[in-house]
Amino acid sequence: MTDTCRAVVFGGDGTWELRDDFSVPTPPPGGAVLAVEAVGLCHSDVAQLAGHKHVPGEVSPVVPGHEIVGRVHALADDADLGVAVGDRVAVDIVWYGTPSEENPFGVRCYGYSFGLEEGAGLWGGYGEYMAVLPGTHLAKLTEGVSAEELTLFEPLSNMVAWLGQAGFQAGQTIVIQGPGHMGLTCAAYAKSLGAANVIVTGTSDDRLRLDVALEVGADHVIDVMVDDPVDAVMDLTGGFGASLAVDLASAPGTPSLCFDLVHHRATVIWAGLKDRQAVPVVTDKVVMKGLQVLG
Repeated sequence: MTDTCRAVVFGGDGTWELRDDFSVPTPPPGGAVLAVEAVGLCHSDVAQLAGHKHVPGEVSPVVPGHEIVGRVHALADDADLGVAVGDRVAVDIVWYGTPSEENPFGVRCYGYSFGLEEGAGLWGGYGEYMAVLPGTHLAKLTEGVSAEELTLFEPLSNMVAWLGQAGFQAGQTIVIQGPGHMGLTCAAYAKSLGAANVIVTGTSDDRLRLDVALEVGADHVIDVMVDDPVDAVMDLTGGFGASLAVDLASAPGTPSLCFDLVHHRATVIWAGLKDRQAVPVVTDKVVMKGLQVLG
């Protein structure tokens, strides 16, 4: 077996390179090494390439990639990760280390917070191999689905958590702002739960994605550059509004817009990253409509 492998490195300034001189890592104490099968491409990867910071302790240069499917290549002798060599796994990117003044919760994320100077430098999914530390959650995956399809575990697991936290139920209406892979997964999952009406919004540039939304579970799509989204949602719900609005867009105006898309005592989920910029929000609407806002 070769002792070297390839990985993509983001420079943090809009540059990247494919390097073939990384050493295949050895398992850290209590940890493991994975042979990466596939990694999803997230919109936040594009922002990361440009040098935008999203997560605590984000560093560069770095091997990125956080929607990771791989096989356990090697385990430390003292590893207690609940997996065996050869198992196909998904990686929970959040790892909890020692708290510090700069990072009071000790949160670090694979593909973001581990630099090239740590170990072999392979801590993200854009490499042929990556190391994981003790305490990392590795979820075993089926052999009956392709690795590429399995990379959807990350957006899907978010939807299971978020819609569960919101108490979304069969027969309710949901509005999803943003038809990226998160929004499309949300539409599919909401429909599988028995949603009466799944509405996805996007721009004219999202036309292809809006068409896909109709294929995977959306009942209606709204081009917000053609139709006013509030008027359209009210027309589709008989003037009542949705039970749940989910913001998965990057636009700064969508968080507050959620308040106008739902009925009284409804729920809003904010999950679209805005590159850490301040966005305008009319909080009076939360009070007057008795809304629940989740992040």
